[in-house]
Parts: sequence; C-alpha cells; structure tokens
Amino acid sequence: MYKDGFTHITSTDLSPVAIKAKQDRCAAMGLDGMTIAIADMFDLPFSDGKFDAVIEKGVMDVLFVNSGNPWNPSLKTKERVTAMLREAHRVLKPRGVFISIAFGQPHFRRPFFEAIGFSWSMQYATFGDNFHYFLYTLRKGTKKLDVASTLPPVEDKLAIADLVQEHMDNEDYLLSALIESD
Repeated sequence: MYKDGFTHITSTDLSPVAIKAKQDRCAAMGLDGMTIAIADMFDLPFSDGKFDAVIEKGVMDVLFVNSGNPWNPSLKTKERVTAMLREAHRVLKPRGVFISIAFGQPHFRRPFFEAIGFSWSMQYATFGDNFHYFLYTLRKGTKKLDVASTLPPVEDKLAIADLVQEHMDNEDYLLSALIESD
C-alpha cells in the first residue's frame, strides 16, 4: 500500500514484540511516516471518524476459533466479534470502508456485519482455487433498509481482475483488485 502511494498508514497490534518487529521492518524498507502502535482492537485509542479505511486480515477468523457451532457461536464469541466491529465502525469516517480478509464464509459473517447499529453495507468477493478466502468490503453510511434483499453477493464484480495465481499470492493483489473495481 505504501509503495502505491498510501503513505498515511497506521498499523496496530496488541503485541509489543510484533510492533517492534514491524517498526524494524518498516525502517529497513525505508517506509517513513507510518504510525505503528500498540492497540487493543476492542478499545482502539483513536478518535471517532479518524480513518478512511480499516483493514483486518484474519482477526475475525481468530475470534471464531473454538466458538462452538458456526451457525450459532458462543455468547463470548458474539460479544467479542461485535465489540471489534463496533470499534472499527466507530473509527471510520462517514463513507469510510472496512475491509476484512478472512476464511469465514459470508453466511456466517453476514449476521455480524449487518447487525443493528452498523450503518455499512456488505459486499464480498471470493478468491482462491482449492481453499477459498473472502474479501469483504463494508462502506459506512450505505446500509439499506432491507439489506438482505438489496445486496446480493458481488463475486463477479472483480472478474476483470488479474486472476493469475502467481499474482494473487502477493498481498498487494487484494488491494489492487479492490481499488481497480471502484
């Protein structure tokens, strides 16, 4: 993202060890100006409406580990997922975008993404040949009254994207595909 001109980036983790490793890696790559901070995803230390975009990769998957029945996760899982999403929603600017890259299937994630209190609408794309993962995009302030009937999956929206497997393995592929489709 930085090399593509998105240089105003804040990267967070709960682990001081991970933060130090990220700082060292960014310094070695000459990625000046990035903010790298310790932050708890359930209580982000940022003001309301601070960010144009929030990206999570695999965080929700971790929250669903040992959650019980995927159709009806444990109360603790529901609370933690909702708390994380509430914080992401809070720190987004109006019309900001939350991006979630995960293995969790849409029918399991939709109830959380479209819960009462969130003003975003959900779209997703599926990637991968044998083992699928999902790129969810949720734009704040776009929720429709009857979301279930008005927002069909947009799996074919990114059909124009470069689907060469070697290119898809690059982490920048997902961002490039998302940006090119808007």
